[in-house]
Amino acid sequence: MQGNQGFDQEDFLDLLPEIVFEIDHDLKIKFLNRTCETIIGYNREEVLNTNINLEGFVLKSDLQRIKENIKKNFNGSVINGENYKFFSKNKNIVTLEIYSSHIKKNGQIVGLRCIAIDITEKEKAHQELTSQEKHFRQIFQNFPLPYHSLNENGDFIDINPVWEKLMGYSKDEILGKNFTHILPNKYKTKFNSAFEIFKQKGEITDINFDLIKKDKSKIHVNFYGKIESDHCKFLKTHCVFTDITLQRKAEQTLIDSEVRLRELNATKDKFFSIIAHDLKNPFNDLMGFTQLLALNIEKYDLQKIEKFTKIIHQSSKLAYNLLENLLDWSRSQTGSLNYEPEKILINKLIDENIDLLESTAKNKNISIYSELDNLIYAYADTNMVRTIIRNLISNAIKYTNQGGYIKIQSYCNHDQCEISITDNGIGISKDSIDKIFKLDESYSTIGTEHEKGTGLGLILCKEFVEKNGGKLWVKSEPDKGSTFSFTLPIPEPNF
Repeated sequence: MQGNQGFDQEDFLDLLPEIVFEIDHDLKIKFLNRTCETIIGYNREEVLNTNINLEGFVLKSDLQRIKENIKKNFNGSVINGENYKFFSKNKNIVTLEIYSSHIKKNGQIVGLRCIAIDITEKEKAHQELTSQEKHFRQIFQNFPLPYHSLNENGDFIDINPVWEKLMGYSKDEILGKNFTHILPNKYKTKFNSAFEIFKQKGEITDINFDLIKKDKSKIHVNFYGKIESDHCKFLKTHCVFTDITLQRKAEQTLIDSEVRLRELNATKDKFFSIIAHDLKNPFNDLMGFTQLLALNIEKYDLQKIEKFTKIIHQSSKLAYNLLENLLDWSRSQTGSLNYEPEKILINKLIDENIDLLESTAKNKNISIYSELDNLIYAYADTNMVRTIIRNLISNAIKYTNQGGYIKIQSYCNHDQCEISITDNGIGISKDSIDKIFKLDESYSTIGTEHEKGTGLGLILCKEFVEKNGGKLWVKSEPDKGSTFSFTLPIPEPNF
């Protein structure tokens, strides 16, 4: 297009918001519309009459690139849409996006016809947006809480470095995987319905659940999330969480401490109760009946003396057994009771206790049968097991009627032995079974011959059995009898 082509066409080009110009091989500007005045401050006559070429406008940093692209265009290529920075007349920098086409004469390229679009403001906006994006990316990268984003299917589409560090996964490992990948099994089946509710509500706050890290360890988290949408169309989630595992453990420790404190208070109350009441009773009997004998020994006949001496003997045994249990129990509570497990022969300890309690059983015509066919070995503390067996047989005698029986049986498998002591006594009600092993219940009943007890023996048995790695339980029916069973670990084969 030449400067002397019709007025109407030039006038039309002057109306365009873009700069229209033509250049030759020497970068001389051969045509220029008047829009240049608006964008770069030079009027058309200034540029055309002073023979200013393109080099006079281009920033030095862009000059080599624009020369190379123009050269390619003159060689037949079409390089369009490139951005270059130009100086305006008042030395401001203007960014122009240039498109060009070939001017041919006799089949040869003799010039370029160009349109330059002013994108200065667009460039500024882009730079500001890039700067903001960089700023927000830095915030995202340094955000102190783990962050992740999910798509509408619940798949990971983004995580931040804190998330990677806490969970142990890299971006490459986790992106594309479903959120259920880091959930325990008990939460996986609930996720889909919970995620749908989350998408409907658009927000979740203060939700606690567990996550599984890459190393398979579990953390407890407090979760917050929001949905990003565009005109009600789901785009993605934005979720952060805090690791409250230590907080949860601290809370559980406080709860455990409170429970332990209650147990200690119950222990203290039980201890004082035994000392104030249960231990006093047998000594009252001892002092009362020995005083009667001392004052009336010459007046009483042998039958009465025998009756009183039996009472004194029973009271003495009760006091002795009670003191023995109290001593063991107090030592276990204070941690001064030594736990020394070894390979022990259960048959021997049962025989010892049968011999010890035989006279008590004979007084009630109770038969004790040891039905251990084989030698039973356990890996446990000898003194503790001796106390367990003594208390359980003694209890069976106490709650069995005249002429009853007690059977001691055993069963062993590859890792433990089970000892059962069964009687055909008065039995225990279902409600009472729940109380007999609880210290704070203070449960105790009178024996069939009005024998007194404290309930401490069974509590001691349970504690000693569990100390040795076993379990203690009871099966009973009123008026039919009871079976107390406990397990102990057996020694290794080559022990």
